[in-house]
Amino acid sequence: MEDAELRRLSFMESRIPRLDALEVFVPTGAEDDEALSELMGRTGFSRWFPVEGGHRVQILFEGGQYDRNRFVFVEGGWDHEHCRRCQRTIEPMTLCWVTEGGPFVVLCIDCHTSVFGLGAA
Repeated sequence: MEDAELRRLSFMESRIPRLDALEVFVPTGAEDDEALSELMGRTGFSRWFPVEGGHRVQILFEGGQYDRNRFVFVEGGWDHEHCRRCQRTIEPMTLCWVTEGGPFVVLCIDCHTSVFGLGAA
């Protein structure tokens, strides 16, 4: 995301805790899966980790029904965020900046300072 785009958004300070996740193995060639798409569509957030034969996929989970025979609930499995500007890992409960509305965007302290200047919101 370009700095000019970021400046059009409204940010507030935040500390994001560990959140729950669902995890599933997705074989190569089976990425277009209805149940997987439905779960990912709830929050719009997933992480794909390459493993032999496919991907280990984590989906941010905020509740609701899911196939317990296929998806594994991982308490606190969503254990970090990434700065939208520099891609730095932001550990849980680390001070960062998140959008107040609209698309969910996270900035690390350094990028927020670089885009907006010290103390700007």
